[in-house]
Amino acid sequence: MSRTAPGVRARRPEDVAGCVAALRAVHDADRYPTAWPADPAAWLDPDGLTAAWVAEVDGAIVGHVCVAAAADAAVVADTGVPADLLVAVKRLFTTPAARGRGVAAALVAAAAAGAGEGLWLDVVDGEPAVAFYERLGWRRVDTRPADWMAQDGRRRTVHVYVAP
Repeated sequence: MSRTAPGVRARRPEDVAGCVAALRAVHDADRYPTAWPADPAAWLDPDGLTAAWVAEVDGAIVGHVCVAAAADAAVVADTGVPADLLVAVKRLFTTPAARGRGVAAALVAAAAAGAGEGLWLDVVDGEPAVAFYERLGWRRVDTRPADWMAQDGRRRTVHVYVAP
């Protein structure tokens, strides 16, 4: 991959195939998402989607992030932002070849700039993303059992963060 700086822009319909290819590379390397979705293009658009961005280098999609309307009681209690104004970071990934180049940080910055106040996310305990968000200044406001079960049948612990 060239050393060209990644560009971040709003996702367009014609980007979906490139996003799916990038997601496939991430899944093969990292098992994210844990289970390959039956419809990966639809997986890129979670319920409540309000906006999405891609990162590209030399015309190739190397990362993705989106935000979706999502209320969370701990975030409301901590920030005072009304539940109907909260949006959550979703579907953030960067290809293995693009890592270490600031792609994920640029995508998160785009999401933060586009979402306004009330941006939050959750991260599975023990994942490298915990350290990543803490380096970016995100603040942990809650730790709790996930509201989903992992493929192994266990309930994971997630940490909830609010944007700096």
